[in-house]
This record gives sequence, structure tokens and C-alpha cells, in this order.
Amino acid sequence: MNKINNDSRIKAVVLAHDAFGTLKGKTANGVILYEEEGRYNVLAIIDRAKAGEDAGEVLGIDTRGIPIVDSFEEALKLNPEALILGVAPPGGKLPDEWRDNIKSAIRNGMDIINGLHQFLNDDPEFSELAKEYGVTLVDNRRPPADLVILDGTGREIKVPVITVLSTDAACGKHVSIMEFLRSARKKGYNPAFVATGQSAMLLQNDAEAVIDAIPIDFTSGEVERLCLRAAATGKDMIFVEGQGSLSHPAYGQASLAVLFGSWPDAVILIHDPFRPHRAQFPQFQVATPNEEIKMIETLCPSTKVVGVVSDGEVYGEYIRKTDDEVRAAMKEIERETGLPTDDVLRFGADKLFDALVEYLKK
Repeated sequence: MNKINNDSRIKAVVLAHDAFGTLKGKTANGVILYEEEGRYNVLAIIDRAKAGEDAGEVLGIDTRGIPIVDSFEEALKLNPEALILGVAPPGGKLPDEWRDNIKSAIRNGMDIINGLHQFLNDDPEFSELAKEYGVTLVDNRRPPADLVILDGTGREIKVPVITVLSTDAACGKHVSIMEFLRSARKKGYNPAFVATGQSAMLLQNDAEAVIDAIPIDFTSGEVERLCLRAAATGKDMIFVEGQGSLSHPAYGQASLAVLFGSWPDAVILIHDPFRPHRAQFPQFQVATPNEEIKMIETLCPSTKVVGVVSDGEVYGEYIRKTDDEVRAAMKEIERETGLPTDDVLRFGADKLFDALVEYLKK
């Protein structure tokens, strides 16, 4: 039995066939990595490829007591209240094979949490079925109805804003922020978290919207509005989740919107030193940390990159590297950039958080 099965959050299972622990399963991965800080009490992962394993062990972290089962029917025995779609395929299209599972979940009274570009509420079959069974279809990528254009009011925020960017997509931006939040709280701070992607919206946060689903004219304005909402909570500092990377030919516009809209006092950069080509884009090389830093500080002269996180999420070559190999790579990043560097998932974020605080005191 799931060791936290008796908490008061909504009980959910996560659909992630053939994807858990891989790049495509980044939404499911993040839900498990920070399940205890999440909005949902996750009862199981549904993935036929890894059935029988523990979800935490697949990700290289401690046993979590969250099983991986081979089918939706097996997961249904746990009496879940919601089904989370845990795969983020390129283009965000709903896999056809999931339709039967979604319809079965609706008929069993389960809400559906959807982070894909394809909206379930716009599908007549799903929407009519949801109405019949009284369940909610949550389309996290649906843009807000009252879109706004950036107007500069974000510059008036009185607490530090720290934006977390990276040299590639899927490097672990929201994962790293969760570690920074832990360090901040441990040291007596009360940090806020602005989520800008569908995976981070499944975690506890202070303001949220899926930026890459918003028309381009309004993206930086929405980020600015999210930061203002987070500032209104009265917390000590604000961490903002970046998207893609500035140097990414496909996703650079989302990263730029976050950079401009957040008006950051400081930037933390994430880099995977073992990733020569961009995730899912083997035709493109990953930028070096110094190349990305130059872009960030040129486009936003009022900010500085103050530290580097060495991370590659929980898949690919990075997770297979030993601690000694990671430390050697971090030492090289520090030599090249002159900035403190650490793997916050393996070693915690205290070193980089302390460096951040020292910079903000200047």
C-alpha cells in the first residue's frame, strides 16, 4: 500500500505507458520526484514497460511505496479520484490508445488532469461523457480568458525575483526550483514559486499558467502578472520557472517571455554537461553555459546569472553518471564560467542558495 495513502489530497493515478523515467514522461517523473509537495496523493503509475517496479527506484531516488502497474484496470483497484495524463509528447497530441482509458476513468467518476495541447473539453465525446458522470476535465494548457500585455509593473515588486533558465529544454528547471525552495525554507525564508509549465502546475505553487499555450503577444505579460500575484502573497522571494532555453531554435520564444516578464534580480542557469545535442532535436547542438549566459545578460542587462545547476533531469546519460563524474563536470563548468555550480538533486541546493543570497545582499 502507498505509505501516504491516507492523506487528504485527491487520490490520483498517472498514465505514462512506455514513458515513465524517460524524456517523454517528464510530467509523470516530476509528479513522483516531489509527490509530497504535490497537489495529488499519487497511488500508482500506469506503465506496462516498467510494471512491478517502484516509481521512486526507477527515477534513482528512494523507494516511494508507489507501485507501477501494467494497466488502467489494475490502477482502478486502488480507488483513485483522478487520472493524470503523465506524458508530454512533441506537439502535445493525445495518443489514440489513451481514449478508452480516459472514457473508463470518466465512467468511474474520476476527474482528468490534462497537460497536453489537445483540450479534452473541446472533444465532444469526452465533454458529453464528463457531463453525464459529473466529473471535471482539467485542461491545464488552456490560456486565461483575460490576457494582458506586459506594462512594466513587475519592476515594482519589492522582493527578489529569481528566474531559473537553462541551456536546453527538459533539463530540470522546476525540479531544481523545488530543491531551492527546500533550502530556502530550511534557512528560514518563505519563498514563492511561479509555475509556467504543465508539470509544475501539478505541484504546490503560488501562481501558474502554461506559458507556451498563450498567444505570443501576451506571454511576457502573463508572466509579469503571475509574478505580481506571487508578490501579493507577502513571501520573501520569488522563484520563476523558465521554459525551453533562449538559444533553442524551437522553444526560445517561451524562454524569452519568461525572462522579460519576470524582471529577474538574478538568474540561475541549468546545464546538462553530458548532453551534446538538444533533447528530441538531435540536429541541434546544446549551447555552452557561457553562450547562454551571454544571451541572457545581453537581452536582460539588469540581471546577472549567479550560479549554475548541473542537471539532466532523471533520464538519459546524466542519471547513469557516478557522483565523481558529475563532480568533475561541475568543476569544469565552474572553471569555464567562474560561477558556483552544483547538482541540486544529488547534493542539495544549499551551496547555490547561499551564493544567491550573498549576491542579493549586494
